[in-house]
Amino acid sequence: MNIRNATHKDRTKIIRLVTTILKEFGFEYSPDTSELDLQNINQEYFENGGAFLIMEDYSRKLIATGALKRIDKGYFKIRKMYVHKAYRGKGYGKEILISLLKVAQNKGAKSIVLETCNTMVAAQNLYKSFGFLTTDQKPVSPRCDIVMIKEVDNILLKTHS
Repeated sequence: MNIRNATHKDRTKIIRLVTTILKEFGFEYSPDTSELDLQNINQEYFENGGAFLIMEDYSRKLIATGALKRIDKGYFKIRKMYVHKAYRGKGYGKEILISLLKVAQNKGAKSIVLETCNTMVAAQNLYKSFGFLTTDQKPVSPRCDIVMIKEVDNILLKTHS
């Protein structure tokens, strides 16, 4: 498996993966709200001090995505954490999350927030295993109902093997 920065050329397959996974959990792809950021990945993520990572197998099939959006100095938001159904439970979500946390650490993150929904239990458990805590903040995304945050001195302080 290979993790790399997404490019505009990857946009179509990213949208296809996100759409498929959203449907699996009973949601619709929303290009005017939750997925507006996928219209211009470079502008939304890279030009704003963030990152958008994709994981591909050796035939370049998209396996997983994960993004890090800079909200303010030292404050980041994890977005677009998705793993193809056929590849779940194999540690690929964990690999993407570790890669995002390393990027955040290199960019001076002090706090990282993310939003998820109660039906994505495996994702919540992954985030909790990395020290994310559930808050009572109201989610921005219309489909999410959980906000989690990680305040950090050293993002990767807890070792994961």
